[in-house]
Amino acid sequence: MRKLKGIAAMGLLCMLVGCGDSKRDAIGTTEVRIETTEGDIVVRLYDDTPLHRDNFIANVRAGRYDGILFNRIVPEMVIQSGDTSLLLGEVTSRSGTVAGRHDDGLRSDAAGDAGAAVASSSVVDGVPAEIVYPRHFHKQGALAAAREADSINPSRLSSPLQWYIVTGKKYSGAELRELQSLLYEGRVSALFESLQRRHSSELDSLRAADRAAWQRLLNDLQVEAENSVAANPPQPFTDAQKQVYAKVGGAPHLDGGYTVFGEVVEGMPIALRIGRTPVDAHERPRRPVGIKRIVVE
Repeated sequence: MRKLKGIAAMGLLCMLVGCGDSKRDAIGTTEVRIETTEGDIVVRLYDDTPLHRDNFIANVRAGRYDGILFNRIVPEMVIQSGDTSLLLGEVTSRSGTVAGRHDDGLRSDAAGDAGAAVASSSVVDGVPAEIVYPRHFHKQGALAAAREADSINPSRLSSPLQWYIVTGKKYSGAELRELQSLLYEGRVSALFESLQRRHSSELDSLRAADRAAWQRLLNDLQVEAENSVAANPPQPFTDAQKQVYAKVGGAPHLDGGYTVFGEVVEGMPIALRIGRTPVDAHERPRRPVGIKRIVVE
């Protein structure tokens, strides 16, 4: 009886995280093998994000990812690659666009701040967002596209080159509730800052001429930000997300902000091993970890 219960539980977990063949068939048919210096990782690309699927396949077939490094590793969050200027065997201190925390998109050195564009690309030639949320979320093993921060990339165009795999960690129900609250507050704060930039000339004039009017305008902008977010709050985590984040793990603070266009179907232990690579203060690996080649299977 216990054995049957265990099998049933495993079946439910597979349905949630996409490890069953039927789930694979439903999400896509293209598999790509990432041959890293630590071992192979196989990802399956989603058919309902066709622009990202086709862009990734084109980069793979052109050999753009062959012989490059994982340029950023955030412990218990993501491993990232795609900066084609960072080659295995070459010493460099550069880093490109990376996945960041969900407060203001991406940054170049560590999670949380806005970052610089990839050297070989820009927001202008980015891939249009295909955020299919909450169907695709940042569970462990999710494959997603990096992008620039909302402040300079409000359309959330994806980098045409850089991508990341979620390693993540497990979250309790209480932690997810706290995170939901932080995401709400972060959205209010980001909108308030955006409104201040929009009214920067008026604020500068009032600060010098009429401090009381300056403070009233700030208060009005704060209320506008709060009302706007209250009318369109961050989407609550679904029951499926809660179960996956509790049992398998992931990076829920990235949900709804980046295009998830595939998932790991083989070799997750390899991705987790890469995620444990020691990093410096800027989240760059202290030893070279890279990609030998990537092939479409």
